[in-house]
Amino acid sequence: MFQVTDGIHIHFGHHVRGHMGPCISLHGHTWMFQVTLGARELDAQGFVIDFDILHERVLSACHRLLDHSLALGEDSWRENSEALSLLGSKLYASRQTVHGSTGQRQPGFPPGGGELAGARNEWPGNIKVAVFPFTPTSERLAQWLGRLAQETLADERVKVVRARVIESLHPTESVADYIPD
Repeated sequence: MFQVTDGIHIHFGHHVRGHMGPCISLHGHTWMFQVTLGARELDAQGFVIDFDILHERVLSACHRLLDHSLALGEDSWRENSEALSLLGSKLYASRQTVHGSTGQRQPGFPPGGGELAGARNEWPGNIKVAVFPFTPTSERLAQWLGRLAQETLADERVKVVRARVIESLHPTESVADYIPD
């Protein structure tokens, strides 16, 4: 079997609802999302899949959804959206104070709105939040990434071998893998 892996770094924060340790607090990481695809036969060009296709359809889409956002599960979003709107408005207004203009809101996924495998952007007070139908732990994000790749790229020839989410690299690596059955 041939395998290819591609990945992307994404900077975002998250909150783990109900966590008994420090992840109850809002905190962030420089994450790495990786997808490994496999095929027994290569396509006519000699690829499992063109890296550009994997990158654009899956990895860049994840980047647009998550880059510089706060990732929350649906329950945390519902419980805190009003407070986030007030906070977001104050944070966003600082642009007016510093620059004399609020400028443009950062991009999300997709540019006109919508969902990416059940996740979506919300804009409380013009700050970016990525809302998932689950609490965004590394393990659940890896499963979500694997299912997104499956829905987007897999066919009778190409299979998703693994989706990996690396939450942190320093001081030690913290890695979650999802391997479809």
